[in-house]
This record gives sequence, structure tokens and C-alpha cells, in this order.
Amino acid sequence: MRLGEVAVMVKLSPSYIAKLVREQRFPPSSHRFGPRAVRWLKSDIVVWLQACD
Repeated sequence: MRLGEVAVMVKLSPSYIAKLVREQRFPPSSHRFGPRAVRWLKSDIVVWLQACD
């Protein structure tokens, strides 16, 4: 999933997601396609959402 898709799914802004990743409070991206292109596995995001409940 792209950052924009993740942001919609978790209802957080992309900049806040980046902050949480830096603070190790959000799953790091699973795949890096370049210096600015990253992707997450949907399953990682679903697990994180479930842990927040």
C-alpha cells in the first residue's frame, strides 16, 4: 500500500504517519522502491489497527 492509501485507511495524515514511524510507534514500510517510494503490507497495517483497539 502506498502512503496515501495507508493514511486513508488509518485516518491519519501522511506527515503524522512518518512521525510515528520515526518514533517506532507505527509499522515501518515493508518495501522501499527508491529514496522516496515506500510501501506497506496491508496485513501489517491491519495488525497495527487491531492492536490500537
